[in-house]
Amino acid sequence: MLRSVSSRFSAGLFALAILPTALATITCGTGNLCPESAPCCSQYGECGIGAFCLGGCNPKFSFAVDSCAPQPICADASYTFANLDSLESNTKYLGDSSQADFVYSGYPLESNGDLLITMPNQSVGTVVASSTYVWYGKVDVVMKSSRGQGVVTAFILFSDVQDEIDYEFVGADLGTVQTNFYYQGILDWFNSENISLSDTFANWHTYTVDWQEDYIQWSVDGQVGRTLYKNSTLNTTSGVYSFPQTPSRVQLSLWPGGLASNAPGTIAWAGGEINWDSADIQQYGYDYAMIKSVNVQCYSPPSFASQTGKSYRYINRNGTQESVIITNDDTVLASFEASGTDMSAGSSSSSSSSSSSSSSTTSSSSSTISIPNVSMESSSSPSTSTSSILTASVPTVPGGDGGGNDLQRGSASSSSSSSSSQSIVDASMVSQSASTTSSSGTSTTSATGNGSSGSSGISKTSASTMASSTSSAGNGFSQGGTTTAANAGTAVSPASGSLAVLITFIFGFFVL
Repeated sequence: MLRSVSSRFSAGLFALAILPTALATITCGTGNLCPESAPCCSQYGECGIGAFCLGGCNPKFSFAVDSCAPQPICADASYTFANLDSLESNTKYLGDSSQADFVYSGYPLESNGDLLITMPNQSVGTVVASSTYVWYGKVDVVMKSSRGQGVVTAFILFSDVQDEIDYEFVGADLGTVQTNFYYQGILDWFNSENISLSDTFANWHTYTVDWQEDYIQWSVDGQVGRTLYKNSTLNTTSGVYSFPQTPSRVQLSLWPGGLASNAPGTIAWAGGEINWDSADIQQYGYDYAMIKSVNVQCYSPPSFASQTGKSYRYINRNGTQESVIITNDDTVLASFEASGTDMSAGSSSSSSSSSSSSSSTTSSSSSTISIPNVSMESSSSPSTSTSSILTASVPTVPGGDGGGNDLQRGSASSSSSSSSSQSIVDASMVSQSASTTSSSGTSTTSATGNGSSGSSGISKTSASTMASSTSSAGNGFSQGGTTTAANAGTAVSPASGSLAVLITFIFGFFVL
């Protein structure tokens, strides 16, 4: 799957202090671990510190398994969206799930009590991911997809070692939702199955993932559409079950699968090239999907794991459920200079920065956007014009030229009905620029938004976390998403535009 994601939404980058003029990005992946100076391998395959060490940090390719910070465990909760107060930008989130229910990259909006994930003209869209993880449980999302060829909406569960359980909506086929699963990011084009239903753009539907230790069920409006049994995924050669089995975040995203620069197979799977002059873009300035509610019910973790604690940690690079333990370790980094092995790094500079940030937040305001038929509220800072953000031009998906499996949703010869493991947020692979140039080319606006630390924005009904339950959904990107914020985490990055965008997006957790 595309793991720059699906996220997926991120252009200024910060070079590591020890390599301030470096022109080469430090990448990570199979056979290539991150160096000690940039120990955390983000969801997008980039090495860094800070946000790179939060949600989406892959312990398999980091300098050490414990380079990645511990992640918040599952909590039973129901979320609705009266406002955006509990959505935190991935450039501000430091791992405290009590201060943010979701982390985002891109352009989330509120409309009449519903969350809109939007994709402005020429942008790479939006990713919203939960700040807590789920390690087996039931997740219900009431939503409407976006529409139009090349426009892809996704609701997925995504783990740090890239286990994945998907619902994906191709805007050119509103009578179908695709279901899929992946094990540790292994590209397998043959796991997809479709569920037929009424118009996904016009109608609200409840999409459910019931994730048990022995099976997964995908249901729509209470009717089971697909069941996958763990026993059916046994690889007889390796003796390993290719079954999603590690703590995962809940990710919701909207991304341009039909971007002209994407691989031919990806464009074909997405239903064709995207139309940036669609009716929705003409009327509102963006394509959009709507989320009415998210409900998370935690199941008991595997019997071998501790049944109490507040965080998940990996203890080896195997990436199986046996690699995960439940601990009482803290999940919050002191600053974007910290990592899992030094959680307090940069604490003094973080304090002064936090004070400055707090002052800035106090002066921020909530603005209402007047768009025909849609009343929206967006949290914005005094220096940020939400309306200009929505019309801003942002970098296109980097590397989408068919030059690698990473970017390819399907092969060039695959039919539009086949699906690949590339989930942008599954848009995991796209990095969204936090700093974008306005369409007029005369000014620039910050797209990072202003995240409030309060939890009142998203109405959350939370049951006390049972000692036997684990994580409540992860964040759609690599938590360390954009690194454009002055202290959003650092990585060695190239000076070139498209690669810089990819790295900055790194919703290293997350993400949106």
